[in-house]
Amino acid sequence: MKLYIVILLGLASMATMAQTVPDPTLYEAKENLKELGSTTSLGNAQTFDNRYEGVKGTPYVFESWLPGEIYLKSRKKIVIKELNYNCFDNELAFLDQATKTVRLINRFTVEFLYFLNGSDTLLFAPIEPENDGEFLFAQVLYNGGSKVYKRYQKEFVRANYEGGYSADRKYDEYADKSSLYFSRHNDPHIYRVRKSKKQNLEAFPEADDEIAAFIKAEKLNLKSEEDVVKLLKYYDSL
Repeated sequence: MKLYIVILLGLASMATMAQTVPDPTLYEAKENLKELGSTTSLGNAQTFDNRYEGVKGTPYVFESWLPGEIYLKSRKKIVIKELNYNCFDNELAFLDQATKTVRLINRFTVEFLYFLNGSDTLLFAPIEPENDGEFLFAQVLYNGGSKVYKRYQKEFVRANYEGGYSADRKYDEYADKSSLYFSRHNDPHIYRVRKSKKQNLEAFPEADDEIAAFIKAEKLNLKSEEDVVKLLKYYDSL
């Protein structure tokens, strides 16, 4: 009789165990708490970091898609309702109205293009900033014989919030950068505007004295778009 009771109790216990299925999520959480609270455990506790805030900024020049006009090397003109330029990947793109998908334009077929930003008409043209055959699109700030270009750039900055010396930046970011370039009348070479006045004067070997005197007299700041345009206008007037 006692043996029979023991067997029944054992079977009942097994049935109870079989009907109690552990919750794997709850079990994982318990193990995390167990290991985090232990001073002797050699295991690795699984932790979840919800501080990351995603990606800020955009790889595109403009935050919103703008109407534009593209002029092809074949002498054709295309009007686009939503156009943008991905200056991070050097891709000219438009938003397909029917499917709302981003489509790329073969940039090798483009002569120049306009972005219609409110009352502003922004001209973009291809340039070779390193004079090596690799070109990208830059905004034309001045086009009067010589030319001044603004090259838009994006730097992808990774999140950095871990460790004692972190920047406490909880997001990745496309950070804005830009550079100024110019080309002289009848000179295909592209020159980058430098910090040093001496380096910039090297682009004007036949008129370096006049250019140096003009920079000094006008107190030009060659980090300024307006002052670089002013300088090239003066050069075209010589």
